Amino acid sequence: MYVEKTFTPQQLFEMVWERPVLIIAKEIGVSDVGLSKACRKAGITLPTRGHWAKPVSKRPRRPKPPASTTPITFHVLNVEKAVRLRPENVIKDPKILIVPTELSDPHPLVKKWLGTARKAKEFNSALLFDKIKVLNSHVSRNEVDRCALLYDCLIKASESLGFTWGFGSKGSFVRVDGEELLITIQERIKRFDIPPPAPKPIKPGQRWEPDFTAMWAARFGWEPTGVLSLIVDARSEGLIQKTWTDSKTGKVESKLGQILPGLVRIALSVKAQRSSDEASRRRWAEEERVRKERINQQRRLDKLRQNLMKNLKGWERAQRLRAFIQATVEGSPPDEATQMALAMWVSWATQQVELLDPLKVDISKVIELSVDLPNSQYGYWSSSKQDDDWWP
Repeated sequence: MYVEKTFTPQQLFEMVWERPVLIIAKEIGVSDVGLSKACRKAGITLPTRGHWAKPVSKRPRRPKPPASTTPITFHVLNVEKAVRLRPENVIKDPKILIVPTELSDPHPLVKKWLGTARKAKEFNSALLFDKIKVLNSHVSRNEVDRCALLYDCLIKASESLGFTWGFGSKGSFVRVDGEELLITIQERIKRFDIPPPAPKPIKPGQRWEPDFTAMWAARFGWEPTGVLSLIVDARSEGLIQKTWTDSKTGKVESKLGQILPGLVRIALSVKAQRSSDEASRRRWAEEERVRKERINQQRRLDKLRQNLMKNLKGWERAQRLRAFIQATVEGSPPDEATQMALAMWVSWATQQVELLDPLKVDISKVIELSVDLPNSQYGYWSSSKQDDDWWP
């Protein structure tokens, strides 16, 4: 029922500066207000009021094109499909819309449902059915015949249009244009309050005892109303009818001319919703990829800075130790015993300094710009302690 039209910000920029927004919006299939909002969101500067009424020589110069490259998508009504979905175009034979007063030669699915309904138990005045074996329904025993008649006419009329019926894990469905639409005929069951029983009178001299039977008495009752609704359960776009109910305008039987084209509309809407969901998932996946990449870039930068600070600290300590060793040599007494011990100590201390200085251990690790990042959940916050950073 709806299609997607996608433009780049640069394309929209050229369009709105070549012709008025009202004309472009009509060609796209959206309102001028919606197009203006989309342009402003994308950073596109629109012509001011009265721009097109001025001569070309007096019009202001075009601003710079937007820097954004994110595509702009509009969900617009498919006019051609909308015309094809009119009742007169969907239903070629008006006779299929006539609901008989009595059931004759029932459809096999309806015949099976009737056999199950005769044996079905009641719960809250409604019959219990196994939805994966028979047609979906929630009706009282009084409305069994009417429900069967409605289902029989609906199934036969829909099959004449090329629809097929079947059963799935969620219940019975009608397949329209490849889409499985769950259908249920449901009766409105009215709940009413049951007043508590009157307390038993106590005779004079009789011992009082609590009456526990009142605690187990039913508090509510259920009363069938005979009002039926045909409900289509499908995840579709909004503002599309998926329920037809007995009302002042007529019974459900008189609305088959609305229901059959409505099933086609719902199927197309389900496809459009799925396409929209897939586009949203792709957009979300791209945004998530960009977010994770941005996090990884920051983590790489943090890791490189941590390595830089670590190497700096090691080099500074090595330099301080070398200065300390030189000061020790200069401050040592010149006697032979001290000089021998000093020589041994200087050799040992120099070896230790070489192990501490990153420029002496492995300079390739100092200048390495590739880092291994640990696995992360890419959360929006982290409770781990952050090292002090010299860079804001």
